[in-house]
Amino acid sequence: MRNLYIHVPFCAGKCDYCAFYSEPAPDAALIRCWLDRILFQLEENASRLKHAETVYFGGGTPSLLPDDVLKRLFAAVREVVPNAVEISIEANPFTITPEKAVVLTSFANRVTIGIQSFDPALLEAVGRRKHTGPEPEEAVRNLREAGLRNLGIDLMYALPGETPDLWRRDLEHALELNPEHISAYSVTPEPGTPFASRIAGQPENDMLSEAMWEQAGAILGAAGLPRYEISNCARSGFESRHNSNVWHGQTYLGLGPAACSFDGTDRWTQVSDLRAWVDGAPPEVDRIPRRARLGEILMMGLRTVHGWTRQDFEDAAGCGWDDFLSQLNELAGRDLLTLTADTIMPTEHGLAFWNDIAESLVFAP
Repeated sequence: MRNLYIHVPFCAGKCDYCAFYSEPAPDAALIRCWLDRILFQLEENASRLKHAETVYFGGGTPSLLPDDVLKRLFAAVREVVPNAVEISIEANPFTITPEKAVVLTSFANRVTIGIQSFDPALLEAVGRRKHTGPEPEEAVRNLREAGLRNLGIDLMYALPGETPDLWRRDLEHALELNPEHISAYSVTPEPGTPFASRIAGQPENDMLSEAMWEQAGAILGAAGLPRYEISNCARSGFESRHNSNVWHGQTYLGLGPAACSFDGTDRWTQVSDLRAWVDGAPPEVDRIPRRARLGEILMMGLRTVHGWTRQDFEDAAGCGWDDFLSQLNELAGRDLLTLTADTIMPTEHGLAFWNDIAESLVFAP
């Protein structure tokens, strides 16, 4: 396995739009059960992870873990994955005290802060805890003073009541913090979430969302953080290696409830229930025909600006893309792709309408 993902399912509270598996306000006993199971699985998979090059702690809110738990977790991962070149962890700005920043940067060399918006009214509109003061700025300062050199910020756009002017303010505010990476995601009404229920029946403004996507690319690109994937912009050399590897078909092992894994052929997902996962409930295996899997790998790489070289796709898939030439030519004819004998790249139009690319390749006959 070339990449390791560890899901930390704990959050101080559940945001209304969030469809990721999480457990709110965990107690110490529950955290200890989770940690013990993670440590067991790390030891169990040590031989599969010895050549892993990235580690990613996602959630949930990994930075919510107590310092002693983080230290034990980091020590165990360091022993199993000794040569990782990128170690990422997600964090909430409210959790980044000076002491927490030191613990995080003692192992992680990349930290992403989930700010989402600097506007309290927009955060309230999606049921997220509001910044009552300079929490984001303090979090960044604490991490920088602890020695962090690779800082990411997550933002959301197309929030209820948001205008292009408000979105510009959020982008400019984020740039003032001088991050190396900014992710910008359109808020999505995921089925079953309180946010989806609240806006049910309201018309979606796809044109506004697309305009904000273009606005982010223009503003961040002009500031030296060009888009390298649909929702991600970074300074040169600071693109997420873990995510780039996953988008380009590399293998990854996911540990923790709801975590996904991929061995190059099959994908499997751990049960989205902490107690069942701790008790050893088996994962759900996604085993599909090889052609469908190849289409999936192909379309995931086309989320990125540079797409695929023929050699990279052959390395990931074990074959070329010739079986998909009719679909690729059709997509190129619609100005969604640029296709040569040795490269496939999405156009800007293709990035904006990537779902059309995905549908064409995944359901290719």
